[in-house]
Order: sequence, then C-alpha cells, then structure tokens
Amino acid sequence: MYQDIIKLEKFYQSELGKAVQDRIYSKLKKYIYLHDGEKLGCFGFGEPYLSLLPKKKVSIFNFFSQRIGIKKNIINERLSNVLLDEEQLPIEDLFLNHIICIHCLEHSENLKKTLRELWRVLAPEGKIYIILPNKKSSWSFSSKSPFSSGFGFSKNQIVRILEDNFFEVQSADRLVYFPSWNSKLLLNNRFFLEKIGSYFWRFFNGFYLCVATKRIYANSEPKKFSFIKKRSSAEQV
Repeated sequence: MYQDIIKLEKFYQSELGKAVQDRIYSKLKKYIYLHDGEKLGCFGFGEPYLSLLPKKKVSIFNFFSQRIGIKKNIINERLSNVLLDEEQLPIEDLFLNHIICIHCLEHSENLKKTLRELWRVLAPEGKIYIILPNKKSSWSFSSKSPFSSGFGFSKNQIVRILEDNFFEVQSADRLVYFPSWNSKLLLNNRFFLEKIGSYFWRFFNGFYLCVATKRIYANSEPKKFSFIKKRSSAEQV
C-alpha cells in the first residue's frame, strides 16, 4: 500500500512508475495551459508531474496531506511545499487559477467537503485536473499500485460528484490499459497494450483524467420591474 511519500517516490522511480507518469502527463499537457503570473496548486502527490510543466513565471504550491507527509523543500523560486488539512484549506478565496489532484480525492474522508474547499479557492473560470482510479481496474487492487489504497470510481460517479459540487466537467478521459506489473516485457510493449486495450476492454482502464471548470451561478431570481406608469393629475380628472 502506498500510504506515505517515501513509497510514492519509490514507485515513480521504478520503470512502471515512469510509464504511468509518461502516460498521464502526455494527456494532461493537452489540457493545461499556463500563463505568466498564474497560480497553480497541486494536492496529493504531484511532484513527478510538476517537474514536467513548462518553465513559465507561474507560482506553484505543492500541498501535501497529513496522510502522506511532506517532502523537505528544495530551493526553487516558483515552488512552495505546504502541509495542510484538505478539508480546511488555509488558502484565501479565489487564490488559484489551476488545481491538480492526484493521489488525493480517493483518500478523502469527506469528499463533498474537500471538493467544496477546492471550489472555494479556485478563481472564476479556473480549472481543476483530477486523476482518479477506475474501480473496475486491477490498478485499484494491486499491491504494486499507488492507486490501490483508496476508493475507486466509475466515470459516471466522477461526473456526478463534480457536477453536484459546482464544477462543469469538460472531459473525462480513460487512461492506462497496461497492467500494474513491473515486467520489462510488458512495459516494452505498453503502447501496443494501450491500443488493443482501448478497443477490447475499454471499460477497464487504470485511471481517469477529469478536467472541469469552476461553475459560477448567477442569481436565479431576476429583479422585478414595474411597468405601470403613475397617472398624471390630468389623467386622474
């Protein structure tokens, strides 16, 4: 089980972890567009993915949960490591332009409360990128998988949960069809396995990458205007 930062780091240093990182990031970079001056927050354990982001003048906040612990901060002018409680974020409203969640929401004890907090700190039209395990996949059960220690989800569950918590889902992509085995033979043929897997067992993908936008609700009760003109004194006679 991957419950702490040391085991997660070890996984991403393995050949299997590098293959997972490459597959997730190749899809993530198609959606995430960073602009100078923006703020990005990563919740869970996203360090392997943060290191691949474009070198722009973006402030990055790497938020670690108390569950996995925190890594000693490396001198980096655009990266800050912070330990926090995911259900009570010490972050001001509308602070972040982008949020990445990985190895995070599947461990939440109160998913609704966590998502409402993420919604609160996300700026209007801000985007959230969530990687979650598929409950039908072997990645949700294998001891070699860092996604096996939390809850699994179906695609419909993810979309419904996000919409119920004021996010507008833009996409929910299926990722990773190669098994969670650290086998050199399988990893060397993972691109072939991805192709046939997406065709023959498309519902058994390892993870989902969900991209959603913060939904802002307008006042549902418009102001009432009176179209009755006051009668003049001449009309009243």
